[in-house]
Amino acid sequence: MTISDSAYVRRFFSLYSQEEKDKVRGHAFYPTDYLSALLPTEVAYVGVVRSPYAGAKFTKIDDSKIKDIPQMLRVITARDIPRNASFGSRAALGQLILAENQVRYRGEPVALVVAASPEALQKGLKAVEIDWEPDAVSKNKREQTQTFHHKSGKAGSEKFASISLKFQFPSLQTRYLESESGWVEYHDEKLTFHIGSLLSESQRIWLAQVLDIENSKIFAKESPLGGQFGGRQQRELIVFLALAAYLTKLSVCLHFSPTEQDIGSYGYQGELSVSYDARTKKLLELKGKISIDAGSYAGNAGLVLQKTMEHASSLYDFKHIDLEGEVVLTSTHPRRSLKGEGLTAITWVTEQLVESAAKALEISPLEFRSANLRSSGAEHSDLVLQEVEKLEKPFRLLPIDRNKPIWDEKEIVGKGFGFQVFQPLTLKEFDQSEVSIELLHSGTFLIRTSNLTLDLHAKSALCEVAANVLHTHPKAFTVEGKMKEEVGKAARRETYPEFYYLAQATWNAANLLKKKLLAAGEKALNASEVILKEGAVVDQGMNRKMGYRELAFTHADHDVQVSFTLTDVGQPHGCSAGAVSRVSFHPLTGEMRVESVKVVLDAGPVFYQKGLEIQVETAVSWAMAALFSSEVSSEQPIPTPLDGPEEVTLFTLPYPIKDYSEEQPDFFGSRGITDVLMSVVLASLVNAIRDARGLELEEIPMPLEFMYPKKKHQTVHMLNFKR
Repeated sequence: MTISDSAYVRRFFSLYSQEEKDKVRGHAFYPTDYLSALLPTEVAYVGVVRSPYAGAKFTKIDDSKIKDIPQMLRVITARDIPRNASFGSRAALGQLILAENQVRYRGEPVALVVAASPEALQKGLKAVEIDWEPDAVSKNKREQTQTFHHKSGKAGSEKFASISLKFQFPSLQTRYLESESGWVEYHDEKLTFHIGSLLSESQRIWLAQVLDIENSKIFAKESPLGGQFGGRQQRELIVFLALAAYLTKLSVCLHFSPTEQDIGSYGYQGELSVSYDARTKKLLELKGKISIDAGSYAGNAGLVLQKTMEHASSLYDFKHIDLEGEVVLTSTHPRRSLKGEGLTAITWVTEQLVESAAKALEISPLEFRSANLRSSGAEHSDLVLQEVEKLEKPFRLLPIDRNKPIWDEKEIVGKGFGFQVFQPLTLKEFDQSEVSIELLHSGTFLIRTSNLTLDLHAKSALCEVAANVLHTHPKAFTVEGKMKEEVGKAARRETYPEFYYLAQATWNAANLLKKKLLAAGEKALNASEVILKEGAVVDQGMNRKMGYRELAFTHADHDVQVSFTLTDVGQPHGCSAGAVSRVSFHPLTGEMRVESVKVVLDAGPVFYQKGLEIQVETAVSWAMAALFSSEVSSEQPIPTPLDGPEEVTLFTLPYPIKDYSEEQPDFFGSRGITDVLMSVVLASLVNAIRDARGLELEEIPMPLEFMYPKKKHQTVHMLNFKR
């Protein structure tokens, strides 16, 4: 049995998401269902003309032949776009929405074709002619565009023991349950999106800039069609739909085939080394070089590489750090940063080196790590490490005893640790976060936020914040996204408030509403002092109370609703995490099994526990896919949590602030949770494999030969024979 034949090639769907389970079982609609039997009538079809070359120039797009094709509507090129902006990148070499005169990779969008029927669309795509002048580029072309140097501390003059490790983390292409698809309804000069992924406010404003129209012309509701199934092409999908609908004044639909959908991550390779003092058992130096493959457009590769180098030391106190980094361009599809990217690619290397140093010093891996924790920048790292140590009791490996029958042998078991701390080293440009809360006549509360893309778990966390302040149950609150028409800036670059900003704004809004409810309660009960308790205003002196529902009926709307805008905030809190994993190898088949993954997380106060559990499950699934997938270049199957360990456990650090109803905490939630979860789970699995097999892992995904070692070549010594 090979890895590709095993249970690890099953598709990913969240263990907790009922919507995704329904899709897998065929009980729910896909967006592609609406593009076939359920699509409204008179909706036009959009197709994309893509480059057949991995580098070429062109001067003319000839669409003269499509005029003879019935039901053909229009061909859209770069010159038709009001503002042919780039996809996210602000650099001069950023990828444009539709290419102008030059393409850099096979499959780059060049033109859009709009037709009244799928049959006419296919004919139209073939009828477009382009005068290509292919470049003489090599598939192995590598062009260095940016270099970085991260250095701290001073190198010592003495020579100490050192360990080095070469590594390769190639681009991982993730395949989802469905490809990108959707349709846009055009009515009264407004665009209403029906897509599988949610349309964020930042994307909405970007679309308005591309089309040179007002933000109010673009509309979207939370779609029942998807659950963030989209990949890298999500921004391509929405802008192609918007362009086709706006320029043809028609409702249009678009579906990317699996061959068009490429969402590969950045690829990493390089070599790191650590040196240590065998006498003091202290880490001294971390040196090396890291190269990041950005594909044909650099995008945010430079920022990702900087974060990678800045966090390569993890939570350890190296006296000297000297890292070189480079961003290279290749004639392949543009890469992007998946969640956890950067930290993930470097943590498993650093943790293996730390593990090797501990083994060479014959010291416990946890004891060695504890002795080398850095004191600054990781406030709760020591607590995370202590909790991990409590989780896993030591156990010994069981080697095969040749004197016993093979069927009596137990599996060879290994355990491994992984740790990382994410500390925001630079402040992002802050965008104002707006939250309003009002008491409805039903006695429940409605929270509106300036972010439309909050998932269910983040919404539940905001409900918990407001409920704590207003002394009622979280289920009494409903959260809705609210598009902001007035962005407040002439050229607003990003309007995607982070959760912890919204949580702070929610606390302040709830606190303002609390004062209004107390004032309304004093007036209604004719009492000088009242408190909020269990969904009511209570006069403790006279033992009287009035429920929120009755209070809402007795007062004007302006008395029971407030709005708060967070205009400034300090640096968000960093996140620390640790993980311990167990794996086992079958003594007969050599097949590996992930037995358990346990994670300790510093998530900060007031973060939805169920949402964190789902993130841990996702991190485990992703790590298994990265490790065990052998078909990286063509398809990246993702295991489900059902394929993985029988035990996945999350422990969050307790905080001294248990009741924040009277005083707001310094922060709500931690930044970088997904990053550290991906990092520590993968690193712990790699170290567990190494503990069981005794081999360092230099490449992810793991080569099949590592799982099933080939037999050594048997040489036969023969005597010379003479006739």
